[in-house]
Amino acid sequence: MDNKSFRVIIIGGGPVGLYLAHTLALAQIDYILLERQASVLNKNGHLIFIWPQTVRLLDQIGVHEQLREVAIPLHAKKRIDGITGGVMTNSHFWESMEENHGYAFLPLLRPDLVRILYGNLPDKETRVRTSAEVVDIQTTANGVRVYLHDQTVLRGAIVIGADGVHNRTRSLMQTLLRRATGAAVDIDPMVAHFHGIFGRASNKDLGIEQAVLLESRGSGSVIQCTATRETVHFVTLTPLPVAAAGRRGHQATLQKMEAHAALLADIAVCPGVQFGDIWRRSDKNTARKLNQKKGFLTCWHHDRIVLVGDAVHKGTSVNGLGLTYSLHSAAALANKLQHLLATSPTNPSTVLLDGTFRRYQRTREAEAKQIWCNGRAIIRQVTAVSWMAWFWDHYILPWVDIERFGWGLLISLLLIRHGHTLLYIPFEGRQGSVRWTRQPKL
Repeated sequence: MDNKSFRVIIIGGGPVGLYLAHTLALAQIDYILLERQASVLNKNGHLIFIWPQTVRLLDQIGVHEQLREVAIPLHAKKRIDGITGGVMTNSHFWESMEENHGYAFLPLLRPDLVRILYGNLPDKETRVRTSAEVVDIQTTANGVRVYLHDQTVLRGAIVIGADGVHNRTRSLMQTLLRRATGAAVDIDPMVAHFHGIFGRASNKDLGIEQAVLLESRGSGSVIQCTATRETVHFVTLTPLPVAAAGRRGHQATLQKMEAHAALLADIAVCPGVQFGDIWRRSDKNTARKLNQKKGFLTCWHHDRIVLVGDAVHKGTSVNGLGLTYSLHSAAALANKLQHLLATSPTNPSTVLLDGTFRRYQRTREAEAKQIWCNGRAIIRQVTAVSWMAWFWDHYILPWVDIERFGWGLLISLLLIRHGHTLLYIPFEGRQGSVRWTRQPKL
């Protein structure tokens, strides 16, 4: 069919929404992207780990080299005893990834990723609409109507909700689902069990080792740091008290952030440096304290609305895989949509769209659930305080560390090589010693 008669409305102008916009543009599918904020560009944002299989996805849309230029070097990972400051394990598996897959890990700041994705988006002036707060969505037999706060009504064929964990699209979709089926639907299934601070600080006089991911554990909190010569980027995660756990995910005040940082001040982040040393040198204007929500939806779509990324599967940041499995879900959805439109002679019916959305969820659900469950196990392990956790960290983990086995070969075989790709875009990409299991057209 003529893809110009099928218009997609993407809600959310973060990395997932912008990547989706690129995939639709490459498929010649008409779209408009709506962002609630006044700009998709934001100078604040934390460090994001882009795994090799995700770098490959971004290479396919033509932004790999720009990302390499702004990436923060990373060569090793050290696990630190949060009480003594001693090094428990030292892994260099990061260095093997480019040899294994042709692509290296690329840690970079979220604002840089968004800037590059937005800057390379074709026709962004006409396809991206900012200050576009969605207040309602209605579906019909032939399309959707999206109502904005300024009383504008936009019409399209489908809606893709890429607006993150605090997802307005998901809430509206589940309201429609409940009305249509009478089923009991949890409007906000994402629940916070951990909270922490994202931030950056000066490393000029701290001298924290560069190009190393430091992970402090064993104190009841996990603190991860990565340093350059000038700056140290950090994130902390601590279990919420049982009474405070739940669905609240708002940003804390500076006073509450200071109080939380004081509780972590004596935790060692590396030999000779405690978190209090970092916090005293941190930029309080860019630091953020948040409750990190996590959850996994059982229903990713309804009618002509489909969700992607953190809207359906959200874990904590501890394993650095959040962006990876969000973008791979977006790629899987783009593949299904492109195939449907390439094989459908007319505007697809709601029934055909439902089948496409079901195949998308079936393709990604098991893969994403495994990563989500692994992340849940990791955050519980690294924040546990018990003699068993101490014994594991000091005497078992150094011998069974999956990241050290065969210089990361196990992770390459079990996870990285199975990354998705856009099947409709001719692309050879880079290849290492471990073959990719999914190959696009050449």
